[in-house]
Amino acid sequence: MRDALAALPIAPRLLGATLFVLAALMAPHAANLHPAILGFFYLAVGWRVLALRHPRWLPGRWLLLALMAAAIALVIMSTGLYDGRLAGTALLVVMLGLKLLELRARRDIHVTVFLGYFVVLTQFLYSQSLGLAVYLFAGTLVLTAVQVGLNRVHAQPRQVLRHAVGLFVAALPLALVVFMLFPRLHSPLWGIKTQRAFTGISGEMTLGSLGELSRSTATAFRVQFDGMPPPPEQRYWRGPVLWHTDGRRWSADRASARALDTVGRDPLALGYEITLEPTGEYWLFGLDVVTVKPPGTHLNSSYTLVSEQRVNQRLTFRAASDPGFHMLALSERERALGLQLPDRVAPRVAGLVAQWQASTDPAQPLQMVARALDFFRNEPFVYTLTPGTLQGDPVEQFLFETRRGFCEHYAGSFALLMRVAGIPARVVIGYQGGERNPHADHWVVRQSDAHAWTEVWIPGLGWWRVDPTAAVAPDRIEQPIDTAASQAGDRVMFGDGDPGALLALWQNAVWLADAVDLGWHRWVVGFSAERQTSLLQWLGLGRLHGFGLAIALLIGGALAVAVVYLSARLPRPRSGDPLPMLWRRFTDKLRRAGVDVVASQGPDTLCAAAMRMFPQSADQLSAIRRIYVQLRYGRQSDQEMVRALSRRIRRLSLRPAQVDKG
Repeated sequence: MRDALAALPIAPRLLGATLFVLAALMAPHAANLHPAILGFFYLAVGWRVLALRHPRWLPGRWLLLALMAAAIALVIMSTGLYDGRLAGTALLVVMLGLKLLELRARRDIHVTVFLGYFVVLTQFLYSQSLGLAVYLFAGTLVLTAVQVGLNRVHAQPRQVLRHAVGLFVAALPLALVVFMLFPRLHSPLWGIKTQRAFTGISGEMTLGSLGELSRSTATAFRVQFDGMPPPPEQRYWRGPVLWHTDGRRWSADRASARALDTVGRDPLALGYEITLEPTGEYWLFGLDVVTVKPPGTHLNSSYTLVSEQRVNQRLTFRAASDPGFHMLALSERERALGLQLPDRVAPRVAGLVAQWQASTDPAQPLQMVARALDFFRNEPFVYTLTPGTLQGDPVEQFLFETRRGFCEHYAGSFALLMRVAGIPARVVIGYQGGERNPHADHWVVRQSDAHAWTEVWIPGLGWWRVDPTAAVAPDRIEQPIDTAASQAGDRVMFGDGDPGALLALWQNAVWLADAVDLGWHRWVVGFSAERQTSLLQWLGLGRLHGFGLAIALLIGGALAVAVVYLSARLPRPRSGDPLPMLWRRFTDKLRRAGVDVVASQGPDTLCAAAMRMFPQSADQLSAIRRIYVQLRYGRQSDQEMVRALSRRIRRLSLRPAQVDKG
């Protein structure tokens, strides 16, 4: 049987709504696709809008073929076909634009709506943020309302939207069951490599690089501890370890990629879960020092946690650390690297070290460490985000002239001083600190927490962490940096704990949004096999695996469908439908006039009985019956007819028939 509605022309209002919602759903792709691709689509939308009043402006078959060839060429030139995801999305977008130019009947718009659903799915190939999901959900709801309206002769916006909402609500129980019980992958569903720019710590350090990074308040990662969090002086998040230096630039050693055989499992190690933002790098960040690593990672010879793949999307992993772990290994090669010096060491730098050596015991390297820290502590050094440009020998100028720097200046110059003194030293870059989210049980580490510190080799103690920045600015370890105040002032400023009423309200909203965002990632986007197992154990279904999980999925899905079906079968008045109220008002009026009203009577039977009792009101009763039947059982929903029915019921006068006394 052919659908009679499919051949009907498209109502202008329905077509306009379709064009609007498709244009809105396409907007987020501005961050992903070439401007020429979106320009082609929006030109097609504008062309179709103009054709609403001038249908003859629609392109013919040959012009559409020419436009299709141009669209394919545009996709090839703009994407280069090097990324199948980009090329496929671009092709879908231009084909949807071409489809809009051939919309003439309702059967055409059905295909267009389904293409719109695919456009929504392509958005999640690039971003899975909660804000985007809410936006696309609203657009999908409107798109579904359009689909509902296509199956009605007269589509009222409120009714079709209410119907679409009902469809979404009815599908929700089954969707939840499938989401929780469907077998999960060990990697995220949307884990596709992406070509994008990342911000964060790189594999090298130049003077000023971390200072620039610390101007950003963007989130680097979030941490949830299994127990009590460590004190601030232990919240060092280890990243790359830098060995090579030319006096201005520090870089990692490629040979340190060698994996350690074992680190050891301390039963008292502190466990935690990290949700790391995309970095585009291989290394991860763990509390110094990681002793229990997550799957798919290894610890290199510098005790940096390294992933087998680049972190191109948000990553959640579990690890454990022992803050008291001693790194006792030192190979001959590492000793040589730890003593490597630039081609030239400034005479004043060498003289300063010689002065310290004259008053310290060479067998007690910690004395040299203490002298260097006293130097930073007692001289007028300034901890600042705006150190200025260093000319000539950067270490010499920093130590003796400007004395203005950020953590990389202090860590790099301290390591160089130790090497000149014959003590192996290296620079570690990562993050230090973090703030607790008051609305959730996790800590947020921001890019502004980027930090560099030094490790020196002490016989019997191994690699010993020394943070020279703490000698200049002790508050750096205890409090987060106030980025805005630090950029405006001469020194780095720290949070004072009293932000004021308005700022406190804003910070509270930011923390709440952060908690919601992490919850969205944990339980929706990052809902992996491990997370599913944890949820099933919490529900008492931890033994379900494989075949048992499939059976549970079938049973749960059947129960969800049954609940929705039975709920829909329950008798209830239509929500927002004025007809039941008007009919009740009409029957109440008949009862007061003496008509015997039975609940099972239909409008024809009831009105016929009323006309026999009140023949002089037969015309009024007949009109009420006719309008009610058209509204209740017809395919019309005319608000003007509803108002007419209300007026006729209100004006109904039931006068008994006059008795002839003659």
